[in-house]
Amino acid sequence: MREIMTGRDIGTTIDFRSLGTYDARHPWPEETIVSGGQGIVFTRSAATGERSSYSTPFIEVYPPDASFIRGEGETPAACEDAAWAKYQLALNCSDNSGTHHWEPRGYLNGAGFCSRCDTFGSQVFTGEQLGQFCRECGAGTTYHTEKDGEEIVWLCKEHAPKQETFESMEELLAALFGTDDQETGA
Repeated sequence: MREIMTGRDIGTTIDFRSLGTYDARHPWPEETIVSGGQGIVFTRSAATGERSSYSTPFIEVYPPDASFIRGEGETPAACEDAAWAKYQLALNCSDNSGTHHWEPRGYLNGAGFCSRCDTFGSQVFTGEQLGQFCRECGAGTTYHTEKDGEEIVWLCKEHAPKQETFESMEELLAALFGTDDQETGA
């Protein structure tokens, strides 16, 4: 496995930060990227009397051929077990076909959920499938949106506004905060 923050090979040892390290028990594929720790979860529509947030240990894994999977639990082992169960469900789906029946559920960026096993997938829809076409060239796209009054306008990568890039953190900070090289220490 590889650590999400550094990309370095971590074998099977997962750093849960304040909870210490933990050796994974499940046979995750080598290419899996992983992160773990203690985090805060915010509840979107908490009912009266329910907590609007809570703290929990978690593991996040990005196995090959599956999307982001998060497991929560009282212990690192419980977190891994929860993530492993979701991974197995994603691999086998509820009809054991290994294929998913994707639906966008309001996502416009190509992501969606399987209607059978609730697995999240990124880039499972094309712009054409979602009925989103570039205003300039008509190509199907999920790349960029703009508001034109009340209307959402789609633009492909070629026609979207160009994003400024920076060679270093100092350049980015200077652009964001208006500092010059002397102030950033460069």
